[in-house]
Amino acid sequence: MNTGPSIIAFLAMMAVPVLSSGQAGQFIGVDDDPVLGEAGAKVTIIEFGDYQCPICRLFWKETLPRLRKEYVDTGKVKLVFRDFPLPVHPMAVPAAMATECAEDQGRFWEMHDKVYREQDRRAREGEVAEFRANDLKRWAADIKLDPAAFNACLDSGKYKQEVADDYSAAMGVGLGGTPVFFVNGRALFGAHPFAAFQKIIEEELKK
Repeated sequence: MNTGPSIIAFLAMMAVPVLSSGQAGQFIGVDDDPVLGEAGAKVTIIEFGDYQCPICRLFWKETLPRLRKEYVDTGKVKLVFRDFPLPVHPMAVPAAMATECAEDQGRFWEMHDKVYREQDRRAREGEVAEFRANDLKRWAADIKLDPAAFNACLDSGKYKQEVADDYSAAMGVGLGGTPVFFVNGRALFGAHPFAAFQKIIEEELKK
């Protein structure tokens, strides 16, 4: 049995957390991106993520389920995903546009999860998964989206500017990699286990 630290814990030690209760939250907002959780939740987590980033996928797999169960589903936290598709990942922009197209049918978070889930099946931890636009269309059909409407949306590039605007917002505050999280304006850079989020969330809930 492996008794060593999990990969995400190891990556957390490699990353440098920068925690600030100061001005970061004044410049990073939720924009018009989809929100998971209660609108009135006391704590807001804004994730800047890249759908082809293996560390973002690892957060989705190892940390997000517990955040959802213990904080989002209980009404304490709401989560916002903002797109930060890095140029090194050629399918990050199409995947981001695909989730926005899914939101047209009220299914953003289902597509968000589907994109990461399918990549997790294709690649080992730490590896970048390869996929194409036709895969995105097939995944959309798998989650019962209307295929004609979804495919037309994706092919038209309807949400290319929306994704670009999120990218510009991230660059505007000096972000350079993914994932980055703002927990009520307090920044966490890189991969971190659930305990790191829990500490900040509990501090914010007590305010």
